Amino acid sequence: MGSPSDHQVISQLQTELQTAYLQEFYTTVRDKCFEKCVTKPSSSLGSSEQQCLARCCDRYAEATQVVMRAVLEQSGLGD
Repeated sequence: MGSPSDHQVISQLQTELQTAYLQEFYTTVRDKCFEKCVTKPSSSLGSSEQQCLARCCDRYAEATQVVMRAVLEQSGLGD
């Protein structure tokens, strides 16, 4: 059995980096939004807490997209 090609190694590393990034993003959003929106934890979320969490998650996702576009543009990879 031969060793993996450079392309296979790079592809595997990219996949692992994407997975790690998504896990870190999820953890950050979960922790920050929960801390901001849930002031009195109980067995269920109220409607205002649910709305706050949804808005908070949306804001984090939008901010990440803005940052990624800026990075891609500066690196010359953007549209």
